[in-house]
Amino acid sequence: MSDSEFPSMRRRIGPLLATVMLLASLALSPANALNLFATHEVTAQFATHDGKPMADAEVQVFAPGEAKTPVVTGKADADGKFVFEADRDGFWSAEARNPGEVARVMIRVGGESQSQSQSRISPFYIIGLLAILLAIAIWYRLLRARTRRPRS
Repeated sequence: MSDSEFPSMRRRIGPLLATVMLLASLALSPANALNLFATHEVTAQFATHDGKPMADAEVQVFAPGEAKTPVVTGKADADGKFVFEADRDGFWSAEARNPGEVARVMIRVGGESQSQSQSRISPFYIIGLLAILLAIAIWYRLLRARTRRPRS
């Protein structure tokens, strides 16, 4: 490439680079972040019948429609709180056990207002789109390499 071609290429790449940087800054901004896997962080707090926190209680969490097999297990903290990730909407149940006491809670995750305002994008769709973009980039790179070959 000669020196005279470099400024014209620079003029073409400049706006493209600025657009890519603007889109990347918007996508990485926490205010505009989109959780592609759509999980909800849920906090449940357990207490005894007299209102004292169930510290260090054994906790089991059950997903909607799966009342027999716990999907998350662990221990509550000193305040009786237990945090877990819910990967789908519906009624989740959690059960905390201390020696001699059991506490149960039903937690509604999601709902109509959230499901209407938050659209879920399949991770397979995103991976497929990225694969297509990568194939286009490789094709373009090979095409550019062919046109730059020295002529014999």
